[in-house]
Amino acid sequence: MTVKTSHIGWYLLLLIGCWQGAHTARAEGRYAAATLDLGVGARSLALGGAMVAAYGGNEVFRYNPAGMAFASRPEVAMMYAPTFGTPGAPMASFTWLSGRVPMPAGGNLSLHWTRFSVDDIPVYPKLRGDSFIDRLENPALRPDGTVAGSIRDVEDAIYLSFARPIRTVIPLGWLYTDLPVEIPIGLNVKILRQSLAQSSASGIGVDFGLMMKFSLAHLLDIRRMGEVCLGFSMLDFTRTTLVWNNQKEESIRRATLAGVSYRQATGFHNSHLTFFWTFQEKYDQEHLFGLEFDLARFALRCGYNRAGLSAGAGLSWRGLRVDYAFTAVEFEYVHRLGCAFVF
Repeated sequence: MTVKTSHIGWYLLLLIGCWQGAHTARAEGRYAAATLDLGVGARSLALGGAMVAAYGGNEVFRYNPAGMAFASRPEVAMMYAPTFGTPGAPMASFTWLSGRVPMPAGGNLSLHWTRFSVDDIPVYPKLRGDSFIDRLENPALRPDGTVAGSIRDVEDAIYLSFARPIRTVIPLGWLYTDLPVEIPIGLNVKILRQSLAQSSASGIGVDFGLMMKFSLAHLLDIRRMGEVCLGFSMLDFTRTTLVWNNQKEESIRRATLAGVSYRQATGFHNSHLTFFWTFQEKYDQEHLFGLEFDLARFALRCGYNRAGLSAGAGLSWRGLRVDYAFTAVEFEYVHRLGCAFVF
């Protein structure tokens, strides 16, 4: 799809409006649907989550839905992540499954499902006595640690994503040639559902993303320069709200992400080095960094965020891609393994 250069101003106004809108939402709850902040895809986790200006695999939808616009082939991707405890007996588990198909008129349509679940949460009997003093004076009122039962927490999210690239040319004046630019836009519509014991909640949210990609070699007329990609996204910009069956509500705070990636050919067997940087603001402000070296069918990755360092690797062969990440979550470092099939 091609647009006139004059239309670029509208995209810039939209970008500024979304950024300003992010600073008007400060009343939302801090930890509502916190599992949405868990990263998806071993590649993104290895890169420290610095993915707002990244493109390629299905995992980019979580950070910027516009990144899905560059894909040209159908893809199915998945990841299972045991969390806390041992892989054989985890306290919690996180599952991600997604599928993507290119649209005949251009762009991509994709469907994603994530589930975070915690089984066997112990429930203890109510405390006896009227106060702590009563239990201190009467040993018969003190709890003996007997478990009365267990409950389960399940949090599901279903995303329908659409992304489309917009191609245009920016005139740079008589000193330069015109600059070809790709400006993909993307949208996530997500349905959230959570159940805890006998209680349940549901909600609907929308994510928006915008990118701009161009060749620095074309801009500066230096053959060895690489590609630059600018990214911006706003997650839950419609003020997503979870409504419980007892009519209580939890609002999810908007997250604003902005960043850049730079992809440079190294001249060694068709290899590339890509640097990622993302600024993220939700509860706090955070800078995320990632570095990826890809050589034909093999890739090495590392990243950094507030949780610490991360690292990983990727291997692709005949449409099958396997990614590995070693990253930090709360209280521990974990291993993550994901795979994708590109048709």
